[in-house]
Amino acid sequence: MTTDHTDVAEGQGGCSHRTADLNDLATRAVARLCAERMAAVADQVLVPAQEVLGDPCAAAMAFALCDEDDLAASVLVDELLEAGLSVEDLCLDHLAPAARRLGDLWDRNRLPFTDVALATARIQTLLRRLPMGRATPACTHAKGAVFAAVPGEQHTLGVMMAADLFRRNGWDVGLLVGLTHDELIDRIARDDRPVIGLSCSGTHSYAALRRLVGALAAMRPDAHLLLSGQVALDQAKVADLPAQVAVVADLSAAEAEMKRIGALLSAPRARHGQRRSGSAA
Repeated sequence: MTTDHTDVAEGQGGCSHRTADLNDLATRAVARLCAERMAAVADQVLVPAQEVLGDPCAAAMAFALCDEDDLAASVLVDELLEAGLSVEDLCLDHLAPAARRLGDLWDRNRLPFTDVALATARIQTLLRRLPMGRATPACTHAKGAVFAAVPGEQHTLGVMMAADLFRRNGWDVGLLVGLTHDELIDRIARDDRPVIGLSCSGTHSYAALRRLVGALAAMRPDAHLLLSGQVALDQAKVADLPAQVAVVADLSAAEAEMKRIGALLSAPRARHGQRRSGSAA
């Protein structure tokens, strides 16, 4: 009986500490959001508060990821999972928007690179400890992909989360980040996975993207090229690439496109199997 009462008391204490942690996190997040709003006003950027502050859930997660408290983001993620949120929804609706927000703040010189690097490391840690859920199906060649950040690209949170999500959904995904052009070409030349997903956030790495797309088209003409990141929203730049790519604006679009490619690659093999079975009969 004593042991049971001790367990209950510990559980209640943990809940109390969790609530206090979340309240403290919310207070710090609101303070930083207000500071950002005031900075925008000081710069005479007269736009609506919602446009400056963005989605509150993404803002809270973004600031938790670069908060001085190492456990802030972990506490927030645990609360979301305990509330019944799936790992996929956590990534799509919370971590991915937070990553985009951090990248935007960095681009606008509202956030130092050290905070973005810290957030990147924390997301990697969170992804490694997220529950796998149901067993993933065995990977096939039709569900193979290589995800790569173009040379010089430093906005890599999105591509890392995409790799993790697709692995959880049964895809065999290789992740290449922080490599030079020659290193990427060398690695992909030795890889026969049929999908190559490239991440490029903007004009600063567009030249590297053009060079890489041209090299991949010549080396792997059979591969399906996908492009994500901010540059994918620029139709003129996409049209100027030396080879055709499928543009995916977000993880949902990437999932739909990869399902389409997977079905396309599996269809000939299925038909071949049916022909062999018919011949044997």
